[in-house]
Amino acid sequence: MENKELTLNEYQKLAMTTCMPSCFNYAYMMDNLMAEVGEFAGKVAKAKRKKLIRFDHEGNIVFCQGVTAEQRDELLAELKKEAGDIIWQASGLCEVMGWNLNDVGQGNLDKLASRQQRGVICGEGDNR
Repeated sequence: MENKELTLNEYQKLAMTTCMPSCFNYAYMMDNLMAEVGEFAGKVAKAKRKKLIRFDHEGNIVFCQGVTAEQRDELLAELKKEAGDIIWQASGLCEVMGWNLNDVGQGNLDKLASRQQRGVICGEGDNR
């Protein structure tokens, strides 16, 4: 497949061509979305345990001294694969709910812009 920029809707349509019929339901999509997020977090935790990474005072990943470029690139490649799996599952969840990703994404941006304009971007609760 050629490497081109996709809209969210194009991605969703293409991603769902790989969905097995037995997986096209809310329970599978939601459960496996949580599993994929867990796999991503697990890889980060193991890299931290192995002292490949640490977190700076702002919570960002920093590679530890002595980590080779090969180790760094391998970890980042694995995390990128997991991020792709997360996007696939979120796309599938939206699909089974009858939503397209462009609308979901735009709705999220609109909500955040409203919060920012009202000075409540940093707060708590869904309805702020």
